[in-house]
Amino acid sequence: MDLSLTESQQKLKDTAREVFEVECPTSLVRAMEQDDRGYPADLWERISGLGWSGLPFPEELGGSGGTLTDLAVLLEEFGRSLVPGPFFNSVAVVGLTLLDAGTDAQRTELLPRIADGSVIATAALLDANARYGPDSVSMTAERRDGGYVLNGTKMFVEYANSADLMLVPARSDGGVVLLLVPASADGISLTRLDSIARDPQFAVEFSGVFVQDGVVGDASQGNEALKRALDRAALLHCAHCIGGAQHVQEMTVEYTKQRVQFDRAIATFQSVQHDCADMVIAIDSARLATYDAITKIEDGQSADKEIALAKSLTNHAYKWTTLTAQQIHGGIGFMEEYDLQLWTRRAKVAELKFGASSGHVETFAQQMGLK
Repeated sequence: MDLSLTESQQKLKDTAREVFEVECPTSLVRAMEQDDRGYPADLWERISGLGWSGLPFPEELGGSGGTLTDLAVLLEEFGRSLVPGPFFNSVAVVGLTLLDAGTDAQRTELLPRIADGSVIATAALLDANARYGPDSVSMTAERRDGGYVLNGTKMFVEYANSADLMLVPARSDGGVVLLLVPASADGISLTRLDSIARDPQFAVEFSGVFVQDGVVGDASQGNEALKRALDRAALLHCAHCIGGAQHVQEMTVEYTKQRVQFDRAIATFQSVQHDCADMVIAIDSARLATYDAITKIEDGQSADKEIALAKSLTNHAYKWTTLTAQQIHGGIGFMEEYDLQLWTRRAKVAELKFGASSGHVETFAQQMGLK
């Protein structure tokens, strides 16, 4: 598979890297770990102003008509610089779900506002069982007075404190239904959760929340729409992680050239060279699998096997790269004052988002006919 970027993708990548190197240094990442909202408004405005929030949406809906691959290229840079904020959920999860499964009115009304950053959306996908997929949805959506009444709790909802809208899958008598719920609706309460990544995650309780006109698209197609949303999100999350792993690999190689032991740079030791080479192999394998799966989705093909492979390889690549980097760095890598721990903590959280490796390996084995 040719992973060469097009001229426009390379320009997008270069521009994003230049912007984030200046406007999202690790000092900002550290500051946002202590900030209640978790991201600065001026950076959000900058990202939206550059048109990135509208990248995957059609031009007539306020976007720039980019592809899923374009968005993945951009998200690699978000992951590389640990850019804080609700971009992933607002654009890559909720926005693309509306584009895929929403009604014409929902697309026309909401996508231009997500594209310009004036509306922030988040996805409340996980119930208490913390499992992804239509079969794991347990929150109830009772039909009443032409709408739905929601009761239940969603877990690990990112940036719920900043969101205007939440995408909520719930179970009704007709199966899973996807609902858009105003974050300010009566009956919603937030409880902040501690995360090793120190990002804003919340348990969101819905107590008799009435939603009148919030069904995304066709209520009878909720299962299928949710699965497609999770498939896209898992792959774009892989791209985000690959960017982080790539940065850790590069900073580790640079460190080995500077660190001297026994009167030699440690880069000259064969075991260190092997570790760095293995990082490259792991990251490139994850990147190849991820973009292969994205290509199949863009071509309208089934990609369950490819998605499972991509997520499994990416989980391994990001975690293994950061842990090996810690080993090479020695004690300094664990210090709060040193930047490596920023990526290491996030790699652990990223491993669990959109499915841990065990579930994806099981899916891959089934798709290969091994079980």
